[in-house]
Amino acid sequence: MATTDVHGHVLNWDYFANAPYPDGEELGMSRASTLINEVKEAKGEDSVLLVDNGDTIQGTPLTYYYAQQERITETGEMHPMAKTYNHVGYDAQVVGNHEFNYGLDLLTKYKEQVDFPLLGANIINDDDGQTHLDPYTLVKKNVSGQEITIGVLGVTTPGSRIWDKNNLSGKVHFDDPVETAKEYVPKMKDAGADIVVVLSHSGKDPEGQSWDPTKLQENVSTSVAKVPGVDVLVAGHTHLNEPSQVVSREDGTKALITQPNYWARSVSDVDLPIDLEDMGIDWGTVDPEATPLATQGDVAEDPEIKDIIDSQHKKTVDYVNTKIGSVTETMSASNSYYEDTPILDFISKVQSETVETALADTKYKDVPVISQASPFSRTAEFPAGDITIRDVAGLYVFDNTLGGVEINGSQLKDYLEFSARYFKQTEEGADFDPVNGTNAIDEGLDRPIPDYNYDALSGIDYDINVSKPVGKRIENLTDKEGKTVSDDDTFILAINNYRQSGGGDYPVGDLKEVYNEQVEVRQSLIDWVKDNKVVDPTAFYDENWKVVTTTQEPGDDDENSSNAQAEAEADGTADGGNAGAVDGTDKGNGDDGAAGAKDDSDANDEAAANASAAAKGSDSSTSSSSNGSGDANAGGDLPRTGAELATTLGIAAVIIALGSGLVFIARRRRI
Repeated sequence: MATTDVHGHVLNWDYFANAPYPDGEELGMSRASTLINEVKEAKGEDSVLLVDNGDTIQGTPLTYYYAQQERITETGEMHPMAKTYNHVGYDAQVVGNHEFNYGLDLLTKYKEQVDFPLLGANIINDDDGQTHLDPYTLVKKNVSGQEITIGVLGVTTPGSRIWDKNNLSGKVHFDDPVETAKEYVPKMKDAGADIVVVLSHSGKDPEGQSWDPTKLQENVSTSVAKVPGVDVLVAGHTHLNEPSQVVSREDGTKALITQPNYWARSVSDVDLPIDLEDMGIDWGTVDPEATPLATQGDVAEDPEIKDIIDSQHKKTVDYVNTKIGSVTETMSASNSYYEDTPILDFISKVQSETVETALADTKYKDVPVISQASPFSRTAEFPAGDITIRDVAGLYVFDNTLGGVEINGSQLKDYLEFSARYFKQTEEGADFDPVNGTNAIDEGLDRPIPDYNYDALSGIDYDINVSKPVGKRIENLTDKEGKTVSDDDTFILAINNYRQSGGGDYPVGDLKEVYNEQVEVRQSLIDWVKDNKVVDPTAFYDENWKVVTTTQEPGDDDENSSNAQAEAEADGTADGGNAGAVDGTDKGNGDDGAAGAKDDSDANDEAAANASAAAKGSDSSTSSSSNGSGDANAGGDLPRTGAELATTLGIAAVIIALGSGLVFIARRRRI
C-alpha cells in the first residue's frame, strides 16, 4: 500500500477556508488511515507493506507552523507528520523535493522522529561522497506462513538541487535516479531481497523525452521502472492520479507503476502474486494492477489520529485566524491568471518595497525595482473588512523566499516572452477567451502550463498580444515613466527563490543576484499588513499589463480583450480551471509546486494551491468587484464599444461646457 504527495494533510480540514473540505472532496491521512487499517485487518498486518513516496512535511499551515513558527528543531516537539505516520505504521518513506524546503536540519530532526527508514539513494554528501540518507531498506513480511524479504529503494527528483539551491548548495548533490537504481537493485538482490519496490519521487517520463543521465531530468519514473529487477514502482511528484501502468522490458518481465492521488486523496493497494517456491512475483498472463482506495465519501476519520494531532491542529487554527489588519474593499484573485488585479499587485508591492529598502544604501539605490508575481490560486480573496493570516496564506501558498536580481532590457523582454507562452494563440482581432485561451501546452513537457508558471510583472508597462506566435507577443514595453525599454536598460527584479533558481525553466541563469536575505515572501506579506494596518488597493494598484488580440497604439485599450472579460464575468466562467496546477496545485512542483513546480514543484510544487482552487471553484461574478459593479478593476462600468465611447466623450464635452470639469475614464491606470 502506498501514498504520495500528502503535503501535510492530516485531517480533512482546509485551513485556508477554515472549514472541512466539501462533500465529495474529502481527503487526509486520518481517512487514509481508516482504509489502511481495514486492509491490514483483512490481510494480516505482517502481510502488508506500507510505504510513502515523499513530499510530506510541507504544504499546509499545520506543517508550516511547526517548521517556522514553533520550529521542532528548537522546541523538540514531535512533528505532526511524524506523529501521524508513526501511528499509521509505515515501513519506509522516500524524501520528496519539498522535504528540503525548511533546510537539512529540520529534515534531520524529522528523520530522528519517525519509526521507519527515510530513504534517498541518489542524494550524495558533498564532503564525503556518501549517501545523505539510507539508500534502501530490507523489510521482512509474511506470506502464508513463510517469510519474504522486500527490498525498498528510494530515489528522488534531482530538481531539488535547483529549487532549494540555497538550502542544499555545498552540502549535498544529486545523482541520476535511473543510474542509481541500476546500481542498487542488484545490491538489494544480493542482500536477500526477494521482491524490489522502488519509491520514486519523480513523475513518469514525459512523452517524447529520451532518458539522458547527464541532464539530471526531473521526471524519469518510467525509465526507473524499466531497470531489470524492479517489480513495483511508486511514482509521484506530478500530483496526478494514475493508479496503474504496466512497463514491459525487452526480456518479457514486467513492472507495475502506481501513482496514488495527492493530498491523501487515495491509497494505492497492490496485491502481489507470490510464487511460494522461489518467493518471487509471478504476474502470470494477466497484467498487474493497483486498486485505488479513495478517501472521499463515506470514509470515517481515524479517531486516534484526530486525538494525537488535536492540540497542534487547534494551535494552527488559532494562528491562521489571527486578525492582522483590514482591507478597504474586496480583492479577489479569480481573474489574476489573465488580467492585472490589485491582489497580485499587493504581492509585488511588498516584494518591491522589501528589495528597495534593502538596497537603499548600496550602488543599486537608484536602479528601478520591478517585481514578479504568479497567480497561485484562483479562489484567494481578501474580503472587505478584517483580514487574517489565513487570508494572506491563501494568497501565497508556497514557502518561497525573496531574492533580487539585476536584469537588463533584453533579458526582461525574454523573460516576459517566456511567461507569455502561457496563453494560447488567438486569431487577430478575435475576442480573447480566458477560459480556453490559457494554460497552453508546454511542448517540451507535453502538458498544460500551470497558473503558477505564469508571471505578471509590475513596475513596467506592457501588452501581451496573443494573436502573435510565442516569442513575439510583448508589445509597448515601457518603464514607469513611459519610456520605451531599450536592451541596455537596467532593472532590479524582485523574484521568489523558486523562479530565481530556474523553477518553471525561466531564462534566469545569467541574472546577477544582488539581494538575498532569506526573507520568506508569505511572512513579509503578513508583516506588511500588521505594520500598515490597512490594505487599500487605491494606494498601489497599477493596471500595467493587459492581454490583447491586436497591436495597440501606446495608451490604447483593447476592445476585444475587454469584451472577453465582460462576457467571462457575466456568465461566471472567469473562474476557469487551473490546468496542471499544484494546488488546483506539483505540484504539478511542484510542486510544488507542481508538475513543473517545485515540481512541485511541486509545483509541481511548484501544481497544490491550484488543484484546491480548481476543486473549490470561484465565482467572478460576485467577487471580481468590490463596488458591486461587476468590473474587476474596481473602477465602475466602463465603455466597452466605440458607440459607448463616443457617447461617453459627448457627455464629457457637455460637462466641460457646463463648467463642471473633465471626467476622464481610463481603463489603464499608471501610477
